[in-house]
Amino acid sequence: MHTSLLKQISGTNIISQIDLAIKSIWMKHIKKDYNNQYLLKEDTLKNAIYHHLRTELTDQFLVKNSIRIFTEYHYKNGIADIAVVQIKRNSSNDYLSEQVENVLAIIEAKYKSGGSVAPFERDIIKIENYMNLGFSENTQYYLAFIHETEYAEESEESWLTPTQQKWAKGKVAELMAYYEYGKLVWKVLSHNGLNESFEVGSSTIKKELLLEAKESFNEEKYSKDIYFYYLDVVDKSTKVTEELKEAVRYLLLWKLGKISRSKTASSQAVSTKGNYEGQYFYAGTTSSNNAAIEQALHYNLLELGIQFKNDNVTYEDFRERVDSITKTSIVLPTFYIHIWKPHLYPILDVKVWRTYLWSLDKEITKNSKPYSWKHYEDYTRFFNSIVSETELDWREVDKGLWSLGDIRF
Repeated sequence: MHTSLLKQISGTNIISQIDLAIKSIWMKHIKKDYNNQYLLKEDTLKNAIYHHLRTELTDQFLVKNSIRIFTEYHYKNGIADIAVVQIKRNSSNDYLSEQVENVLAIIEAKYKSGGSVAPFERDIIKIENYMNLGFSENTQYYLAFIHETEYAEESEESWLTPTQQKWAKGKVAELMAYYEYGKLVWKVLSHNGLNESFEVGSSTIKKELLLEAKESFNEEKYSKDIYFYYLDVVDKSTKVTEELKEAVRYLLLWKLGKISRSKTASSQAVSTKGNYEGQYFYAGTTSSNNAAIEQALHYNLLELGIQFKNDNVTYEDFRERVDSITKTSIVLPTFYIHIWKPHLYPILDVKVWRTYLWSLDKEITKNSKPYSWKHYEDYTRFFNSIVSETELDWREVDKGLWSLGDIRF
């Protein structure tokens, strides 16, 4: 029971997102709070972690995935400083303590100015006891330690002994702050193997996170078969034909989420050949979207698309003409750019845009969406840098970024 709900939502994606949030706030926000003198020993450290974790994960993410964050949580014969839990859906009649279905993360925080290391070691034993009692195979554990004392040059980086690191593997991460050469240093040690390559302040989302996230992509709503089938038609077209016109129409409907395998009384069959013939159907869309699609299918614009694909028209000139498709949104005009050179110009929508803002530690609200060509060009540079650095296929990157935006916001 404890793992089924988590797997139904997104497998290990949620665990990875929570892990990334915890590590990021330690290296960004907790460090900043410390430097600005907001932290006064252990209680304010716990309060700060709770506050930033709530903010970093966002209310949308927490509510969507039935996740809550509790302090002083009674857990396995102990009291955990902070727990990130998953609660049952539609169980408001139960006491809150009885609604917890899965414990996703446990954080033990300790803040001492110096003296004995015994309080820190007790928290390590506390985590080990939690793990030995057993409860959930998904639970991740975090040691959040600030120790205001100078560490010897030859001291070990980890608080854990070699023996402790063995049971910590796959389960524990250390969040540390201590003095080294007169300067307080902040570090993360990922014994749990999650988000090992994350970098504070980096605008690049790492390969491992993208590969994990893409598994949650909605292939039912956005069929890869239809998408690549018609991209291939566009790629092979040397002149404007009915087949090209049809391909562009269906690609735009695909982007709008209007093509599926489900047939309804009002839907119509998608014209395909070969393996996909008779398997897909499309539904109607809004009048403004229909008007945009008709604009996109004008002969002169399709001819210009072919010239752009063949590098006979610049992006700037093509963008100027494509801008006339619709004035209500940037999404369809940028997608029109995409279908002619999909490997160079990515798909833009609200979900990937919010992932982009999140990667830059920008504020995200319900109104955060792209609305200009500058936004598209900023996102395109970001997207292509990830493709280059991760060496992933561009479509894999696209699905990963979309899924992160869908999970988090």
